[in-house]
Amino acid sequence: MTIDPNEAAASLQDIATIERRTHEALCYGGSSTIFIVWGALVAGGYGLTELYPRSAMITWPAVTATGCAATALIIAMRRRARPQEVRDWRLIWALALLAAFGAIWSYLLGPVVPRPLMYSFQPTLFMLGIILAGLWLGRFFVVLGLVGIALIAIGHLQPEPWLRWWMAAVQSGTLIVGGVWLGRSGVSR
Repeated sequence: MTIDPNEAAASLQDIATIERRTHEALCYGGSSTIFIVWGALVAGGYGLTELYPRSAMITWPAVTATGCAATALIIAMRRRARPQEVRDWRLIWALALLAAFGAIWSYLLGPVVPRPLMYSFQPTLFMLGIILAGLWLGRFFVVLGLVGIALIAIGHLQPEPWLRWWMAAVQSGTLIVGGVWLGRSGVSR
């Protein structure tokens, strides 16, 4: 039996499409847990900051450290479950550099920039990281980041007491809803 070159090309295209969709589903499944964990941590951080405003200098670094440790643990567990999977470390380094960039500028601008503007800076920077991850992982990340930034921009127009509540709901809500959606559309484990 001979295969027509057009049929062979079509078959290879189908295989490439299936491979891309499988990779995307695996990334979505793993990212789901990370998004939900970060969403819960961010909600807790806003809640603690609202209840104990003077603890913000301790609360947010603790939230960030806990989130990074949880993310590393989730990635390590997934790596152990799928040792043959190829990792693209450029994404991890890009997001680490973005986080360091945000931390340095937050530290430098914190005393100078009005607080409501800083309430918007960190969440939009985080959403930019999600958009950048979408360049590697799939368009859902791009859409999720853009929706998050749009909601944060709308909230930035709110007066001070409502701004913090808006940011808490939008930032954690975007992550949790995005994580649930990713979990439903991805492959868990």
